[in-house]
Amino acid sequence: MSKKEKNIEVSVKDIERAGEPVQQIFIKNRLIGEVVTHNQRFKAVLIPSDQEFSVKSQEEGLETVLQQFHLHQY
Repeated sequence: MSKKEKNIEVSVKDIERAGEPVQQIFIKNRLIGEVVTHNQRFKAVLIPSDQEFSVKSQEEGLETVLQQFHLHQY
Protein backbone atom coordinates (compact mmCIF):
# COMPACT_ATOMS: atom_id res chain seq x y z
CA MET A 1 0.00 0.00 0.00
CA SER A 2 1.48 3.33 -0.99
CA LYS A 3 1.29 6.40 1.18
CA LYS A 4 -0.35 9.53 -0.06
CA GLU A 5 1.93 12.55 -0.38
CA LYS A 6 1.20 15.44 1.95
CA ASN A 7 1.68 19.02 0.86
CA ILE A 8 2.97 21.14 3.71
CA GLU A 9 2.94 24.92 3.59
CA VAL A 10 6.40 26.25 4.50
CA SER A 11 7.12 29.96 4.52
CA VAL A 12 10.24 31.99 5.24
CA LYS A 13 10.17 35.51 6.63
CA ASP A 14 13.27 37.70 6.50
CA ILE A 15 13.74 40.03 9.47
CA GLU A 16 16.62 41.94 11.01
CA ARG A 17 17.71 41.49 14.62
CA ALA A 18 20.55 43.53 16.14
CA GLY A 19 21.60 44.62 12.66
CA GLU A 20 21.97 41.04 11.40
CA PRO A 21 19.62 39.27 8.95
CA VAL A 22 17.50 36.42 10.33
CA GLN A 23 15.33 33.98 8.37
CA GLN A 24 12.33 32.73 10.32
CA ILE A 25 10.90 29.41 9.11
CA PHE A 26 7.20 28.69 9.55
CA ILE A 27 5.05 25.63 8.91
CA LYS A 28 1.53 26.98 8.45
CA ASN A 29 1.59 29.76 11.08
CA ARG A 30 3.91 28.02 13.57
CA LEU A 31 7.51 29.23 13.97
CA ILE A 32 9.73 26.14 13.87
CA GLY A 33 13.20 27.60 13.46
CA GLU A 34 15.54 30.38 12.44
CA VAL A 35 18.68 30.78 10.39
CA VAL A 36 20.82 33.46 12.02
CA THR A 37 23.72 35.25 10.34
CA HIS A 38 26.52 36.61 12.51
CA ASN A 39 29.94 37.76 11.28
CA GLN A 40 29.66 35.90 7.95
CA ARG A 41 28.72 32.65 9.76
CA PHE A 42 25.38 30.88 9.84
CA LYS A 43 23.56 29.11 12.64
CA ALA A 44 20.32 27.13 12.34
CA VAL A 45 18.17 27.13 15.48
CA LEU A 46 15.33 24.68 16.01
CA ILE A 47 12.83 26.67 18.10
CA PRO A 48 10.92 23.92 19.98
CA SER A 49 14.11 22.49 21.50
CA ASP A 50 16.56 25.43 21.15
CA GLN A 51 19.03 23.10 19.40
CA GLU A 52 21.68 24.97 17.41
CA PHE A 53 23.49 23.73 14.31
CA SER A 54 26.47 25.37 12.58
CA VAL A 55 25.83 25.51 8.84
CA LYS A 56 27.69 26.88 5.82
CA SER A 57 24.84 28.79 4.15
CA GLN A 58 21.28 30.00 4.62
CA GLU A 59 20.05 27.27 2.28
CA GLU A 60 21.76 24.57 4.35
CA GLY A 61 20.28 26.14 7.48
CA LEU A 62 16.77 25.98 6.01
CA GLU A 63 17.24 22.33 5.05
CA THR A 64 18.64 21.49 8.50
CA VAL A 65 15.71 23.07 10.35
CA LEU A 66 13.16 21.27 8.17
CA GLN A 67 14.97 17.92 8.48
CA GLN A 68 15.33 18.14 12.26
CA PHE A 69 11.74 19.28 12.70
CA HIS A 70 10.46 16.42 10.55
CA LEU A 71 12.73 13.91 12.29
CA HIS A 72 11.56 14.82 15.80
CA GLN A 73 8.00 15.98 14.90
CA TYR A 74 7.66 18.64 17.59
